[in-house]
Amino acid sequence: MNAYLNKRFQLDDYMTVLITELDREQRYSTSQNYRRTRDSFMKFRHGEPIFVDALTAEEILRYNRYLQENGLQRNTISFYNRILRSVYNQAAKQGYAPESNPFENVYTGVDVTRKRALPVPLLHQIAVLPISDPEMALARDLFLFSFMARGMSFVDMAYLTRQNLQSGFLHYVRRKTGQALSVRIEPWMQEILDKYRPMCNAPYLLPILHTLDAKEAFKEYTAALGRHDRMLHLLGEQIGADFPLSSYCARHSWATIARDLQVPLSVISSGMGHTSEKTTRIYLASLDNSLVDRANRQIWDQVVQTGSAL
Repeated sequence: MNAYLNKRFQLDDYMTVLITELDREQRYSTSQNYRRTRDSFMKFRHGEPIFVDALTAEEILRYNRYLQENGLQRNTISFYNRILRSVYNQAAKQGYAPESNPFENVYTGVDVTRKRALPVPLLHQIAVLPISDPEMALARDLFLFSFMARGMSFVDMAYLTRQNLQSGFLHYVRRKTGQALSVRIEPWMQEILDKYRPMCNAPYLLPILHTLDAKEAFKEYTAALGRHDRMLHLLGEQIGADFPLSSYCARHSWATIARDLQVPLSVISSGMGHTSEKTTRIYLASLDNSLVDRANRQIWDQVVQTGSAL
């Protein structure tokens, strides 16, 4: 048994300590998630303090009903539950709460959401669309760069530096999974890098971040992602897309077109840096990266050829 009754800690104070530690470790994305969860839960409590050991199953159920009544989706509610569960488990290890599971009666999974992929004709339309607004043009070019880089995520593009560029390849580590990837720079990708080189602050390759300070860079990234998705939403309206465009659409589109071209699933998984399936990860460990680069070129050629046939 732990001695939690002798070491009581208020939840908001405890989470603030954890947030400070995360900031010190420059884990700003996780820190932001903790802040969101703390603020949400304290809003539910109307600012009334609660000790960590008072997070009972009944209290968590009341919080979930509150979130549902306020129109939050199941995945969002699960997000808050998972953060709180992590906080509770850390507190239990340190003696501030009993070793129990007050989250056993609420949802903590992740529902599979519908993947949004653009068909080839719309991708080509985006590529050739005349755009006069510089901010929208940047959003379009970053979207295409993401697609051409095998669905590189926006956060990974934002943090690309000249050190990632070596002998015609982009070598980087996915921030989400920690997996190292290598992407050959195709001519169309180089055109985008050359176009925006005068706008980039050293050492970055794309004009998304402008500071080397880690905390300020994270703030710039989150603001830039918001602007990027807003511009893509407007771009999607211009081309007649039947769903709102976002940065994730480039990634889903690359995977879907690759599948339609009968690119092997193992090659697609390797190209995108997927690590969720152990069997696939073991198999992919020995996969020749040139197969992925050939697949990448084939996918973009499909877009270009479709445009010439329109």
